[in-house]
Amino acid sequence: MYTRCPVAEDSRLRERANWGDCPDQTLEQFIAMWDQCTSDPDYIPPVGDSAKKAGQRLASLLAELHNEEPANRNIIVVTHGGLITDFLVQTFTERELDVWHLDFKSVQNRLIPECSITKLIYDKGNRRIEAFASIEHLI
Repeated sequence: MYTRCPVAEDSRLRERANWGDCPDQTLEQFIAMWDQCTSDPDYIPPVGDSAKKAGQRLASLLAELHNEEPANRNIIVVTHGGLITDFLVQTFTERELDVWHLDFKSVQNRLIPECSITKLIYDKGNRRIEAFASIEHLI
């Protein structure tokens, strides 16, 4: 379906790190690095960003888009699951996240299926999650 929506790329939507960015890194080494970033959000990997910095990148983009767009406007952002969980963990309390999945922080690497939709609502300076990792549109 063609919607005539403007499309723009933004480097803040990149994942915190990608396998292949570090020369000669095995997949197992990449996964270990990724897991270390997830368990310690301040850990800065040899390539890429810490989970904290990645979440802050997405937060800055979302705040900018929110401030630029008229009220009651829908904005669609397409990005990676790791970046989404980095943002959510940096933005929401454990209690808020555990509503969507028990012990969210410890299992965050496995929570966002490909092509899923997470819907955020910004209202009067407050953010809330309206839908998390929904795949209903794929069925």
